[in-house]
Amino acid sequence: MYPTLEFAAISLSLIFFIVDPLGNIPVFLAMTQGKSPDEKRKTAFRASLVTFLILLVFAFVGEWILKLLRVTISSFQIAGGILIFIIALSMLQAQRSRAKSTPQEEHEKLEGEDVAIFPLAIPMLGGPAAITTVMVLINLSTSALQRGLVILAIFLTSLSCYLILAASVQLMRGLGQTGINILTRLMGLLLAVISVQFVIDGIKAAFLQTPP
Repeated sequence: MYPTLEFAAISLSLIFFIVDPLGNIPVFLAMTQGKSPDEKRKTAFRASLVTFLILLVFAFVGEWILKLLRVTISSFQIAGGILIFIIALSMLQAQRSRAKSTPQEEHEKLEGEDVAIFPLAIPMLGGPAAITTVMVLINLSTSALQRGLVILAIFLTSLSCYLILAASVQLMRGLGQTGINILTRLMGLLLAVISVQFVIDGIKAAFLQTPP
């Protein structure tokens, strides 16, 4: 459906924007407050690794899940595009979307010993929105190369999560909350454009499908 280079760009931008490691810096710092720099890096590594594994699993089983539920690719693409658009609207307001995680989920383990897996990796980084995005992309892929590009995008995003969260103190000091909000809004704008195109393409595909 999409040329390979265009598909690669869409996959990387979508997954990175949805996971949104930059927007998660303030929450990460709050959750790791009082920890040493080494402990922050270890938390960032575990959270990024778990995020990678979660998204990788759904990259392999997502198509099977849709077939099991008898959901067409076009209908899932439309639903995924709407979900991504909702998140994009929240990013345009520099706010966290409840479609990714609720305030209760974010603070449930704020006082716990290890927040890397929950709530940082799940649901903040590798939550329902990121999983849905990966499943949409895998089902839109038309070749083994494009599926490999989705997996590569998952890896690069997870690596970016680690690098960004591990350097969160320095980035927060350099960019400030205002700088992070500006970047979040720009990513939200691009995400909104991509999500609308997803919905349009999904509707077109649905009308072109022949009844069984």
